[in-house]
Amino acid sequence: MNHLRSLSQPALALAAILFAAAAQNLHVYRQMDQAAIFLFGAAVCVWLFALLTTRVAIGTRLNETAPVEEKPRALSRTFVVSAFALAALTFLFSTGNEFTPDNVLAWFLSLAVFFYAFWIPEKTWEEWRAWLAARAGSTREILAHGARVSPQIIALLGVTALGVFFYYHDLDLTPVEMDSDHAEKLLDVNDVVNDGRTPIFFERNTGREPMQFYLTAAFVNLTQHPIDHMALKLIAALMGVLVIPFTFLLARELFDDDVALLAALFIAFSKWPLTIARMGLRFPFTPVFVAPTVYFLFRALKSGRRNDFLMAGLFLGLGLLGYNAFRLAPILVVAFLGLWWLTHSMSSAQLVRLVRNSALMFLLALFITMPLVRYMTEEPENVWYRAATRLMGEGNAIPGNPLKVLAQNLVNAARMFNWTGDSAWPNSLPGDPALDYISGGLFLLGVVYALYRLARYRENEYAFVLLGIGVMLLPSALSLAFPNENPSVVRAGGAIPFVFIIAALPLAWLLRALRESSAKFAWGRAASVAILVVLFALIVRANYLRYFREFDANYRQASWNSSEVAQVIRSFAGSVGDVEHAWILLYPHWIDTRNVAINLREIGWEQTLPSAEAAQSHVEDPANKLYILNPGDTVNLVRLREIFPDGQERTFHARTPGHDFVIFYVSGAAAPGGFLESK
Repeated sequence: MNHLRSLSQPALALAAILFAAAAQNLHVYRQMDQAAIFLFGAAVCVWLFALLTTRVAIGTRLNETAPVEEKPRALSRTFVVSAFALAALTFLFSTGNEFTPDNVLAWFLSLAVFFYAFWIPEKTWEEWRAWLAARAGSTREILAHGARVSPQIIALLGVTALGVFFYYHDLDLTPVEMDSDHAEKLLDVNDVVNDGRTPIFFERNTGREPMQFYLTAAFVNLTQHPIDHMALKLIAALMGVLVIPFTFLLARELFDDDVALLAALFIAFSKWPLTIARMGLRFPFTPVFVAPTVYFLFRALKSGRRNDFLMAGLFLGLGLLGYNAFRLAPILVVAFLGLWWLTHSMSSAQLVRLVRNSALMFLLALFITMPLVRYMTEEPENVWYRAATRLMGEGNAIPGNPLKVLAQNLVNAARMFNWTGDSAWPNSLPGDPALDYISGGLFLLGVVYALYRLARYRENEYAFVLLGIGVMLLPSALSLAFPNENPSVVRAGGAIPFVFIIAALPLAWLLRALRESSAKFAWGRAASVAILVVLFALIVRANYLRYFREFDANYRQASWNSSEVAQVIRSFAGSVGDVEHAWILLYPHWIDTRNVAINLREIGWEQTLPSAEAAQSHVEDPANKLYILNPGDTVNLVRLREIFPDGQERTFHARTPGHDFVIFYVSGAAAPGGFLESK
């Protein structure tokens, strides 16, 4: 009987997972919502029954580390005063929204002196020499006998390698075209690379923090890569890959290795983190700094070590230079500190130590953002414009009672994982839930498990993870003036590490239950591996098809093919003409001609005509000429025929239906030649 009971627990868990996945599938692919709700209810009931009838539990680690007793070295007043003085100089020298040698030197020195003043050395110089000598002996032993690497590290390396494949696979083709946001950002990169500008805050397109632009500019300068869509995507995809190991570390600080590896595996190929990282915009700069900030914060809270607080402050400050959705991260840190204080008994000495180290953490973050702080004091409306217009509107009043709008926004944001997702086509398939049908089902069961363990056993790890999701959904939910922009998978990107930790919980529980049953059934371990492989094969397939097939097809249909227009102009310039004798006739809601210029490798090229009438001035020009028109622009096409009766025209058949355009070629008197014949 006991054997059968031990087998029933994983069977119930697997049934709950299958029910939840089937429910998600019915909703997403077949719009059978009533059946989906019924199956979701059945999944939750079966899942709760499994939890209530077994002692199987996921390992937690929040309280396994005892606070360490540190002996900080005596603070040197000289170094402390110097750090603050250099930070003040950074602030004073950062006027005019420009990084200069003076403010950059003061900035870097302020950080270096701050770390030297407050960092607690873990070893004395004599201990470091002994440690290096021991490492040298270990190196000789490794060379002689080979290295021993833990299975967890090997597994993490494998998961990260899988992530590298998904984040870089066909990166040049998916997404294939740029939108206007890409043009704005590449113009900013060009300002740095070719025009020598060094702004602290990039004011174009309602303003952006600087990190992405300087990383991309550095990549371009180091590799001589063109300033193009791919340059943006290569850096952003790297940020997406880095979320994988950081989430592993964060999850392992709270739960067991199973949860950590599964959460990392989800992030390696799930469509939500993939989409926002491969886009080439600043979106992955939120999760890539949220995960290490919170990881070091939990290390600091568990051990009390000042150095971990400083590392949390380092990533907190860097994140504030990335993407504006990260501005909620300081609130998240304060919320975690408050929850820790509420759930842990501390002596007065420990509380003083916590407050002091937390103050140093925030102070370091302030030092890191000091140039941006100076700009914010000079131009606060530029820094806060985007957030303020989303929150309060600009000529667009909040539609209704703000509290009711916020409440509905929070509900809609919570529904993005399983029910209705982002409606913006560049970010996802419109309305598609952020999670695939299996991960979505696992997430729902993970939330139930977290609430169950929190309510019954007061395991506070789950409170922190759920709180993390709630706070990092606020950048999306606070769009009170534009509730149609909520949910937003890009603004809610900071929730990614927490969401996939929750989604990993049911699978980790199932694996633990299978391991416990494997002691009584010889085939238990093989069953564990088989179930895991099948589930993840289905998850990989679902995400691959959804992103690389369906999202890609929708994106191509919704975006304009500026690369193909540039390809035609480049072909013209390389055969019978030049880029100065090619023009695009403007047409409402059509191609962003700045993207054409970027694809031409001719940033600043502005060969556009408001109408064909302007081509009248080209009649006397003896050079070959090329005009690109929207196929619906019949008025301008007729006028071009009148101006150039000998002109040749043809329709360029685009790779995406509905994106054709008209090529109108005029052979010049001084340089006659064919062009369309080869097209």
